[in-house]
Amino acid sequence: MAAPAIGSLEVLTDSFTGPNDDAFEALGPTTLLDIIQACFHARASEWIFLRELRVGTGFRNSAAQRLDAFALNCFAHTSMKRVCYEVKTSRADFLCEIKQPLKRRIGLRYSNEFYFVTPAGLLNTSEIPIECGLVEVGTYCRITVPAPWRDTPGPTWQFVAGMLRNQQKSFQGTPVKQPNQQRLPFND
Repeated sequence: MAAPAIGSLEVLTDSFTGPNDDAFEALGPTTLLDIIQACFHARASEWIFLRELRVGTGFRNSAAQRLDAFALNCFAHTSMKRVCYEVKTSRADFLCEIKQPLKRRIGLRYSNEFYFVTPAGLLNTSEIPIECGLVEVGTYCRITVPAPWRDTPGPTWQFVAGMLRNQQKSFQGTPVKQPNQQRLPFND
C-alpha cells in the first residue's frame, strides 16, 4: 500500500512528465537529497541531516564506507529515530546494489528505517527488498514503499565520531568530499 504524497515540488511540476523525459536525468543525487531534506527533515531543531556520511574515522582496507544520507531525530519521544537513505539514479546502479546486500549492511545496522531514493518510475515496488523502503521523487516526493521499523542498537563511538566530523566540516563551510565515483557517459 502506497503512502500519500508528502510534499509538492513546484519546481519540477512543469518539467517532469515521466521516466523518459529529460528532467528524469536532471534529478541527480544532490537534487534528490535536497528534496528529501526539504520534505522530510526540514526542521533543523528536530533533525540532524548528514550527507555523504563516512562511517567511522579510519579507512578499512583503504576504502571509506559511506552512507548517502543519514537523518537523526533529536527528540526522545520519537525514540531518536534514525533514517538512512541510499540514492539510486539508474536501474543499473540499483540492480548492482541488490546483488550485493552486504553493501547496505552498515546503513541497516545504524538506522531504524532504510530507504532507496529514486526518480519516480525508475523501479517497480516489487523489486524493493523487504527490509527497505522506497521514496520516489517526481512531481511529488512520495514514500511509495514504507520501510519497516527496526529496533537497532545505538551507534558506536566510531559512528558518532564520523557524524561529528561530518557536522564540523559543514559548520566550517568545508564541502563534504564526494566519493571517488563518477557516472560514465555512453556514446551512441
